[in-house]
Amino acid sequence: MRTASAAQAAVVLVVAAVSVVTAIVLGSSSLRDVAAARPASAVAVGAPAAPPFSADVIHRLDALIAAFPGSAGVWIADPLSNAPLYSHEADTPIVSASLYKLGVLFEAERRIDRGELQYADTLTIGEEDVGEAGSVYEVGAVVSVDEALEAMITVSDNGTALALWHRFGGDTIDASLARAGLGDVHVTLDANGNTLATPRAIGSFFRLVARRELVSAAASDRMLARLERQKINDRLPADLPPGVVVAHKTGNLGGVTHDAGIIVTPSGPRVVVVMTWDASEGANALIAAIGAVVYNASLGGAR
Repeated sequence: MRTASAAQAAVVLVVAAVSVVTAIVLGSSSLRDVAAARPASAVAVGAPAAPPFSADVIHRLDALIAAFPGSAGVWIADPLSNAPLYSHEADTPIVSASLYKLGVLFEAERRIDRGELQYADTLTIGEEDVGEAGSVYEVGAVVSVDEALEAMITVSDNGTALALWHRFGGDTIDASLARAGLGDVHVTLDANGNTLATPRAIGSFFRLVARRELVSAAASDRMLARLERQKINDRLPADLPPGVVVAHKTGNLGGVTHDAGIIVTPSGPRVVVVMTWDASEGANALIAAIGAVVYNASLGGAR
């Protein structure tokens, strides 16, 4: 849902923290410190998109992927631009693992925006929700929608995610995603019992949220704040300086390891999606290294 004028919407970028870059420069070491200052921060109207990556940065990213023992799909972009700064296998449908929970989060916030759902509404965790994957909640636990969303995103809890998925319906969520232009993000199960998404589509999800174009401005801020509270930080944020704001979601499932989100760099936010498969080890290190290259590229160099 757009809340700015058509002219502004093309250039206004809203990110998850007010004056994030200023806060980092002043030495904020806590995501909470930055998020607490939020009313609604924006890159100035008319701000240019980021310049293309240098040949050196692209070479470093290519080398990291080439050295990885498995396969990787990567999408890196400035949310102000439709074109990527870097992509690799970006249109390959990949088992999304817990990235499907982004679709569930979107559907919940969409319904809250429309008055069809309240954070205080409750749901009961059923046996079909816990299953073999487990949950931080026991079968029969009654939790609020807000509690369920928080556990689903910040600790990637499966029980609350499935309880919400069962309540909304996978086909319904997919239809909502398709209407939002995210038809390559699927929360319904394929013939093998997996959910699928492309790195480009996951990147588009974060780009739309950052620009406040996926849901309302208020809902976008709530989504980003929740994603900033992510507690699984062994991938994209792992090699970044303390205090860097990262709003992201991870995914793991039998040889599949992902992380996707927004890294707030000194020169602006960058959408970074890394989805890996067919590798038993090394994925976390690859994702962390890519996050560091993107961050340092914004400083005029890379490592």
